[in-house]
Amino acid sequence: MLLDFTVENFRSIKGAETLSAVAASKSKSKASNSESGRRIKSDDEIAEPFHVEGWDIDVLPVIAIFGANASGKSNVLKALNYLLKFMSEGNYDRGAELIPFKLNQQSRESPSSFKLRILFDGTIYIYSLILNSNRILSEKLEYALVSTKRYRLLYSRFWNEEHQKFEWKNGSDFSGAHIQLEKNLQEREPFTSLFSKLEIQVIDAFTLWFSASFMANALSNTMYINVMWNLSQTSNPEFSPFLERAKKLLIKFDTGLHDIQIKKSKDNEMDIEVTAFHKTEQGEILSWKFEEESTGTQSLFNLAASIEFILQGYLPLVIDELGSNLHPNIVHNIVQLFQDKQTNPKRAQLIFTSHDNTLQRNNLLRRDQIWFTQKRPDQSTELYSLSDFKVRNDLAIDKAYLDGRFGAVPFISDEDEEPTNSEEKDKDNG
Repeated sequence: MLLDFTVENFRSIKGAETLSAVAASKSKSKASNSESGRRIKSDDEIAEPFHVEGWDIDVLPVIAIFGANASGKSNVLKALNYLLKFMSEGNYDRGAELIPFKLNQQSRESPSSFKLRILFDGTIYIYSLILNSNRILSEKLEYALVSTKRYRLLYSRFWNEEHQKFEWKNGSDFSGAHIQLEKNLQEREPFTSLFSKLEIQVIDAFTLWFSASFMANALSNTMYINVMWNLSQTSNPEFSPFLERAKKLLIKFDTGLHDIQIKKSKDNEMDIEVTAFHKTEQGEILSWKFEEESTGTQSLFNLAASIEFILQGYLPLVIDELGSNLHPNIVHNIVQLFQDKQTNPKRAQLIFTSHDNTLQRNNLLRRDQIWFTQKRPDQSTELYSLSDFKVRNDLAIDKAYLDGRFGAVPFISDEDEEPTNSEEKDKDNG
């Protein structure tokens, strides 16, 4: 599970900004007696977090980021996806996608940095990376077992500018023949990109998490069903139930579908043909190509497939602009799938951005699940949580948000007025 993610100097993000999935302390989420009397739910009643035994940590199943257009909320997710892809594929972009904050000369000439903290099988891993378009300047991996709770170094390397080479340190738990590979790494190639080829027990869980997280989120909407069907027909038949559940989920979303049939294409064995079935009022079953369905229905089928796949493990599903083409009730249902321990027993996570403020209404998202982005006076992105504010449990959060009480909304000036910066957020709002 993702605990938190920090990024600095990436696109609109100038200073270090942290997105955390660790639940706020219960003292912040407890309803008062008067609120309880009015049946206002506490945060834990809205969404009970995943409790991690031994660590005394509660992890949130859903994180939602709201903010004005161009405030940088999408860049937070782009930074996370960039890191996961870089860790998995190495120098895939040759530095082209690593864009620093350009509205400041010092930032333009400075490296970008990332820090990822995850928890898998009771072990916490911390991965840190600093790099620019030319080379990695620093890379480090640490871990802590629940039995000791003491962080131990697995490996680290720092670029020595004077000697034009990396200085390595390896922990005792990371010793072995594989360290000979350090000499062959390119200047912009992370060690993590080789982990899948190594048999090192101490990093197996970490490698599985970041590589699977990248692959799960890298599949495009047009590919997801195709890939899953082919996997189910070849080396991994256990993928077949995912598609069956995706079909049921799509029908549940009231798309008018009666059934869906998936079979191998006659023209290309690696492609599939999807047929949609509809039932008339007279009970007649009609069918046509799934491509004739609305764009929204087609996209929803791929989304349903990805949801059902993610719900099978500890992975995060990262979605930019969830609900942009969906009815709010469908988006609410998707959120509840991840919130409910019965439909999400394996502790998958959903991290998304949205403009749909109806998601902020009471009884769907906790206050520590709601995050905002807004632009500072220097046009850089500020990321912060609703739990930073003193907010009553019975406050209409969606209305207060549109009223600008938490910032993160666009300031639209009158035609004859100069635009002004948004007001500083008041953390004493009630």
